[in-house]
Amino acid sequence: MQTVQQSFIREDANEEYDYIIVGAGSAGCVLASRLSEDSSNKVLILEAGGEETDNKFVKQPAMQGLLRNSKEDWSFKTVPQKNSCWGCENKQSLWPRGRMLGGSSNINGMQYVRGNKGDFDLWEKMGATGWSYKDILPYFKKSEDNRNEEYRKSGYHGIGGPWTISSTAFTPLAGITLDAAKELGYRVGDINGEEQLGFHSLQANVKDGERWSVSDAFLRPAMSRPNLHVLINAHVTKVTFNGKRATGVEFVHGARKKRVRAAREVILSAGSIQSPQLLMLSGVGPKEHLQQLNITSVADLPVGKHLQDHQGIIGFPEYWIEKPYSVTLDGLTSWISDLKYKLFGKGPIASPLFEINGIVKTKAADPKLGLPDIEIIFAPFGLGLGQEQDVYNFVGFDRKFIKDYNYREYLNRHMVSFVPLLLHPKSIGEIRLQTKDSFDYPLIDPNYYDDERDVKSIVEGIKVCAQLAETKAFKAIGAKMRKQTVPGCAKHTHMSDEYLECVARTMTTTIYHPTGTCKMGASNDPTAVTDPQLRVRGLQGLRVVDASVMPETVSANTQASTVMIAEKAADMIKAAKL
Repeated sequence: MQTVQQSFIREDANEEYDYIIVGAGSAGCVLASRLSEDSSNKVLILEAGGEETDNKFVKQPAMQGLLRNSKEDWSFKTVPQKNSCWGCENKQSLWPRGRMLGGSSNINGMQYVRGNKGDFDLWEKMGATGWSYKDILPYFKKSEDNRNEEYRKSGYHGIGGPWTISSTAFTPLAGITLDAAKELGYRVGDINGEEQLGFHSLQANVKDGERWSVSDAFLRPAMSRPNLHVLINAHVTKVTFNGKRATGVEFVHGARKKRVRAAREVILSAGSIQSPQLLMLSGVGPKEHLQQLNITSVADLPVGKHLQDHQGIIGFPEYWIEKPYSVTLDGLTSWISDLKYKLFGKGPIASPLFEINGIVKTKAADPKLGLPDIEIIFAPFGLGLGQEQDVYNFVGFDRKFIKDYNYREYLNRHMVSFVPLLLHPKSIGEIRLQTKDSFDYPLIDPNYYDDERDVKSIVEGIKVCAQLAETKAFKAIGAKMRKQTVPGCAKHTHMSDEYLECVARTMTTTIYHPTGTCKMGASNDPTAVTDPQLRVRGLQGLRVVDASVMPETVSANTQASTVMIAEKAADMIKAAKL
């Protein structure tokens, strides 16, 4: 049931625009739509990838894993990790990022989780004036069209916005998991509403059985506007400057080097990896690092520092169940599932597969921060859902680890799994240039589990997952833990704290939420790259608008907050024009 969309892609750019947006991802698409609402604004958005309509799996929610290591994925890898990723190939974490219109909103898990009220109030306390929860809530609501009747009445959700959010759970296991949470005393209700702590049925950007990405919601409806030009396969190599003012960008398109001018602003929305990379290539970054690569310094700023990412564990703990309620490979790829999807937009293919989000504050949570430390995502499948290459593409485990952990034994077995992820890592990483060539990937070092407090939190998170599976609700369907010892952890007693720490350090996976590398803050904050208006400090005509500006990562998946940031930024940019 692929949606047919008319293309308004430009073959080339004009010489000058009012606004040039670099990156048509979760933030860039929103900006392009909102800024071009004013017909007097001439807007250009440059995307290094192609059209999202080129791959049929983009629209099918359950097929998100098939987009990893495809031409629609940048397929980044971290540098080898010292304290984590022991079971990953070369101890490197795979970092998928969307390379097409819509960016990562077209390859991610579609989960709509905003964050904790305290996240945004903390931003303001850290110097991001105007970013408190009361300030940003209207921007969450502005973009949203929530289809859940119960949630629509709460006053916390938007109705009629361009971005459709719906509840997508479809197996009996969703209700069982919520019953289990109730047994343990957790609140069950909307975690995007008045209270965040607790468990709820997953909300996702899915519309009528299809992924409803930011390109669907924001960019595509605006592309027919004559004042909005969209250029694909356009790889931006640097921002140009006249003194301290950004004047435009240079890019490669059609095997030719080109240049375009910005009369008002250049806006970087290339994401937490490539926005800092592009700044540093353009001379904006740590002066000493740039000098090592013979890059002339324009502004000495801590670009690429303060990298935070939600790390977690995919594939542990897993449980097999006696009831045929879960998703298996045969069931997902059956002709019945295919027919249900093509005719009605229903069935497992129409679901992101993950069904429940839980936000918890364990005993290891930082009392000074006052925020939850763990998110738990429930999945009605195990990693045995896929073949060996599928497991590698999804989590990056070494092939020997995949064989030794015997995933094939569980192929087409009815299983469930929990994904515990760390919400507020104390371990801070960074992004640095590898070379001065914009086509060479940067060095990404998330520094996972460098701080022992992170390990203590994730261990407590695993324990909560195990407690859920031990409830009457799960015992009623015969849930039993898969007890095969995780390779490399045999010397520890099974499920002891030492064993769980070994599991966390061995099966480390990104949860795909890098933030903070162009951190916003007050003018007297030496760690800030951007001010609360998202302007790059000490420069004119240059902003960064994407997840890289977050002063502290949010207690949630980052897609919803990134869209919110772009909505608020669009209003600030419009106001600056007046």
